[in-house]
Amino acid sequence: MKFRNQYLVLVLVVCAGMVAGLTRSVMAEAASGLGKDDVLSIRNGQFFLDGKPFAEISFNKFDLFWQLYDQISAGHQLDALNPMVQAQDKALSNLHRLGFKTIRVFALPWGPQGPASYSDPVKRGNLYAALDKMLEICDAHDMRVVWSLGAGTFTDTKLEKGKGWVHGEEQDRELVANPESRNRKLLYQYIDETVARYRSRKAVLMWEISNEVTLSADIGDRNRVFKGERKPTLKEVASFFNDVAGRIKAVDPLRLVNSGGSKMRESQWHLYMGKGWKKDTFEEQYKCFEMLYAGSAVDVVDIHSYPNNKPGYIISGDDGKETFLDHKGYMTIASRLGKPLMVGELGLQAAAKGEKKIWEETPDYFESYSDMKAAKPWVERTLDSVIDAGIPLVYWWCYQSDRTVEQKDIQRFDIDCDRNPELVDCVVKANKRLREKLGIAAR
Repeated sequence: MKFRNQYLVLVLVVCAGMVAGLTRSVMAEAASGLGKDDVLSIRNGQFFLDGKPFAEISFNKFDLFWQLYDQISAGHQLDALNPMVQAQDKALSNLHRLGFKTIRVFALPWGPQGPASYSDPVKRGNLYAALDKMLEICDAHDMRVVWSLGAGTFTDTKLEKGKGWVHGEEQDRELVANPESRNRKLLYQYIDETVARYRSRKAVLMWEISNEVTLSADIGDRNRVFKGERKPTLKEVASFFNDVAGRIKAVDPLRLVNSGGSKMRESQWHLYMGKGWKKDTFEEQYKCFEMLYAGSAVDVVDIHSYPNNKPGYIISGDDGKETFLDHKGYMTIASRLGKPLMVGELGLQAAAKGEKKIWEETPDYFESYSDMKAAKPWVERTLDSVIDAGIPLVYWWCYQSDRTVEQKDIQRFDIDCDRNPELVDCVVKANKRLREKLGIAAR
């Protein structure tokens, strides 16, 4: 009888949990006006969108929101006569015409401007006006966004003229490791308001926590202080991701959450264990990903990959010799964790002739994307690597940056239909090949 009662209690608890989960799902649909088929979801380990299997190789249009925010902050109207609005509209029009359905964007101003744009009531008005306009342009071209929330920027760090970076009372470690910190509370206020405001918009594909927070883990001196700033441990980053993902899902349980966290440093496990910059083995790298994603509210294993002239990132083989962690290796890690893999940033960094090592290793590398003949084989090779690995969601870095700083740089990353049509076509064709490999019909 005792064991029967315990069994009945267990059944009731499980049933209550199922009812609570169903209730949350129903409430989420009622709050947003959307259902599961309207958003990106995971079914049997596969992405679905609009009720159909989904995969895509598309682009980062990282500065889409930034350009709109800068314009309205400068007092300009975000109307059809604004040249910068026209430029963003043209970019999304081109991407739609080429068959792309999704892009990745940074949806908070850069660096310290990010939290300031929310905490200041006047700037907050500009923040939401620019975000509204961003989604208006997306809707016009049937485009959905991986929405990078910029959670990792909510610190007291400032960039001061003549001084450089000035780190205040609350730094990276305080934000990431202390849920009761002042800036964590501000972050949660921002998430609650922003996610609630836009959860009913179909243009929101997925919420991303922040950009490359994993790279801040366990670096610096023995006290994890790097260039005067206190840094978190990888375990603290894992807790931060889980907490923030949970906060997002409390407001929008329908949508997936990715971390934006980038790859692990090649020595991440050794850094976490306090053993310096010795290269990890594959299993040690896996331990890092396991710490970050196993049992986490984060739905998707997310890496950023810039292999450049190599087949992957250098780690230590079981024999102690150098080997590479490539895209197939990352797929193995994600598969073992039972979560789909996305590459939030895939790209190649053009190399100036002064970078002798890369040119000695690979004399056929490229100096600029403007040299399409030299760049194209490398772009194709990199795209082929994610297709061969079967990675279902990939964003090339990047499409049409409208920032002056990029436009003056011969090694600029961005490509577009006007300057580099052959390279853009490489991504178009790769997107088609990926869908064919995964058995997904064109949408």
